[in-house]
Amino acid sequence: MKLNNIELRVWEKAPYCNCGYEYCSINNHRLCGICGEAIMKGSHESVTSQRNSWYAWNIDHKIPISRGGTDNINNLHAVHIRCNREKSNNC
Repeated sequence: MKLNNIELRVWEKAPYCNCGYEYCSINNHRLCGICGEAIMKGSHESVTSQRNSWYAWNIDHKIPISRGGTDNINNLHAVHIRCNREKSNNC
């Protein structure tokens, strides 16, 4: 799986997991920007076989476009797909 430039930049700024698992030490775990639980780099939404994974993630706008947010990297964060669906535009 290869992330595009924006996806990679968002991934790299996500907080480290520090869970102690082997994958964490090779930069494959980070934390969801909404719930703070682990997400996995290889479980990005673009990987068809991983979309339903507990660790699946995508990119979320902290401030939705509909509420004046932008696509600036500072307004984007990596979050679980399920957290993003629950959040919707309700923040």
